[in-house]
Amino acid sequence: MRASNLALIVGTALAITTAPAEAAWKSYISKTFGFSYEAPGEVKIETGASRGQIAGPQETISYVSTEDNIRYTVTVINFAQAQAESATILGETHFMYQEGKRVLMDTFARVEPGKDSVHGRKVTVDIPNNGGRSTAAFYFNKGYLIQLEATVLPANGDYQSPDPGRFIDSIAFSPARAGEGATELKLPE
Repeated sequence: MRASNLALIVGTALAITTAPAEAAWKSYISKTFGFSYEAPGEVKIETGASRGQIAGPQETISYVSTEDNIRYTVTVINFAQAQAESATILGETHFMYQEGKRVLMDTFARVEPGKDSVHGRKVTVDIPNNGGRSTAAFYFNKGYLIQLEATVLPANGDYQSPDPGRFIDSIAFSPARAGEGATELKLPE
């Protein structure tokens, strides 16, 4: 009897401590860029620049949140003028991401079924100098390069956490798949 009571107390305590982490995940949608995803915490907008040998210099918009020392980033680059080069640009971005890092997983990715499917790449790398572990996915859709990246920072250290995978796999390119009550992502001012 005591063992079953102890198991009940431990199970209840575990359920209570894990519930807030689940509740922190929110659905976000960008009607401008045509995608939605889920991430924990509040999303902040950052702007920056990217430069590839083929792609050249490009402005970036990133939607970033950090929770439990895991950094979740969705970066969007407008390549409307270079849609014919989408496979080359996607390949270059994928190569640049993994260059100089230890690659743990590298595979094809697909979102949505049938004729609406969007294909890309998914990769997991160890960041040099004990910088953590990062999982990323890259998609080129309707003139936009979309990069999702979840980096488990060394302060977290749980490189087996399911949260990066949940984030990466939450991307959807169909507005109907956005979570109910999804927050609209704004453009930078």
